Amino acid sequence: MTLTARKDAINLREELSRAKRSPESREEEFYFTGDAAETAFKLPAGWKPKRVYLDGLKLRKGDAEDFSLSYDGFIHSVVFAVAPADQAEIDVEAVLA
Repeated sequence: MTLTARKDAINLREELSRAKRSPESREEEFYFTGDAAETAFKLPAGWKPKRVYLDGLKLRKGDAEDFSLSYDGFIHSVVFAVAPADQAEIDVEAVLA
């Protein structure tokens, strides 16, 4: 008995182009806990923060606001103007950069 299977070749460039045009972007939530001293919270490589919540309240982004963003070329960080309280819940919604 002879069995033959055929599958068309995949054009990687075409697949990447299709993925790039895809309207849906991958989102993830990252959670941190405040310690009343730390002001900078780093996200894993490849993730860019979109929204930040502190104890369930949405914060405003900007140098004179609640937090600002920092990027060292590899890692994005959320930098608070004032360190979050001890045991404060920090929720960062991020997208794959």
